[in-house]
Amino acid sequence: MNDFLLVQMVSAERLKSGHELKVPVLSELKNSLAGVSGEQRTATLLTRELDLSGDFVLLSDVTIPYKDSSVQIDLLVIHANFVCVLEVKNMIGDFYFDSVNYQFHRVIDGRREGMRNPEAQVHRAVKAVNGFLGVPVQGVIVLTSRSSKVVDAPKLYPVVSLDYLPFHLEKMVEGSPHFDVAKLANKLKKLPPQEISKSWLARHQISFDSLRLGVTCPTCRTCSLIWRDRKWHCEICGFHSRDAHEVTLQEYAVLFGSELDTRFAYRLLGVENKYVLYRLLEKSAPKSRIRGKRQIIESRELLREYFSRIYR
Repeated sequence: MNDFLLVQMVSAERLKSGHELKVPVLSELKNSLAGVSGEQRTATLLTRELDLSGDFVLLSDVTIPYKDSSVQIDLLVIHANFVCVLEVKNMIGDFYFDSVNYQFHRVIDGRREGMRNPEAQVHRAVKAVNGFLGVPVQGVIVLTSRSSKVVDAPKLYPVVSLDYLPFHLEKMVEGSPHFDVAKLANKLKKLPPQEISKSWLARHQISFDSLRLGVTCPTCRTCSLIWRDRKWHCEICGFHSRDAHEVTLQEYAVLFGSELDTRFAYRLLGVENKYVLYRLLEKSAPKSRIRGKRQIIESRELLREYFSRIYR
């Protein structure tokens, strides 16, 4: 789970019931989870079966600056003979690529649905990688579901099924090696992290006040725990814990950053006693050099473990 997926998960869990963004955010999260599943299956297959002569590197979830924005790339194969962008689609239905207007739609259960054009997405990714690395770049649209069928094929880039992908890439190894694989891979790995999460929050106008506050019960998931007798208690299911607030602090950090205003901390955790707040934050969010501010010690792994139990 990258930070962008964590932001979507936290937002979906924390948006207030009935909030106008609840349904679209849940829908986007569902699509993201399907996409991640497809990317993981693709990476696993290539790691296991791709048979290329010479060294190659498979990079996943690469974000490259492009013009005034950035491009997120599902998978990128770097070989001494070729560099290839893989645009992975985990969708079902009959696919129609309009090679005149470069639009795209699918038909599923008799319904026509207009969607973002995968050909346009891979083309933008190819241009971004080409501009950044300064080498020729190829692109492939990968369909991971066996319940997908291309009726009208795209014009500029091939579409291949996941099962055939290793063979397709193996056929691209022709001629003498002319790329320094390690040099290109290192250049990409040194890229600073892009602020995709913040732009997504801004686009949806999700703020601190949009969210359901309090320490969430990990069992009920919709109600807040109460601090009593040095423990967090759920009055619905009986759950109790001493450190349930740790997840809440990490949720705040992934959405808004590690700096926490003490005034927000009271509202975030749902406590009123300053001594209780001090004890809860003492180790996980110690005081910073700025008066009235706390610095959350970030632990993405804690969030990943928490949400992996929810989204199995």
